[in-house]
Amino acid sequence: MGCVQTIKEKIQQRRLQMLVHSYLYYEKNENIVPDSKWSKWAKELVDLQQKYPNESKQVDFYDMFKNWDGNSGAFLTYNQGIISRAETLLKLNKKSVKKSTTRRLF
Repeated sequence: MGCVQTIKEKIQQRRLQMLVHSYLYYEKNENIVPDSKWSKWAKELVDLQQKYPNESKQVDFYDMFKNWDGNSGAFLTYNQGIISRAETLLKLNKKSVKKSTTRRLF
């Protein structure tokens, strides 16, 4: 059986994704997810926050996202936890890309 996320867990997941990938894009000039995927996640987050305002208030980073419209991550702020997650994800992605490129060469 699969694991079903609660609304609060999904809001948290999307907020973290917005923060991590916005940090990578705006601060590191790296893009590891297509813009279309980021936009899909952003729209889903905005929809969830509007549909479930009480749950949204109970999830981390509420103040940062309470009036967020999903159009851009340019003005989001990043704490050390977000930066650390982003840096780890970037390293893992670069290893994965290098490994798949090497496999294609042989």
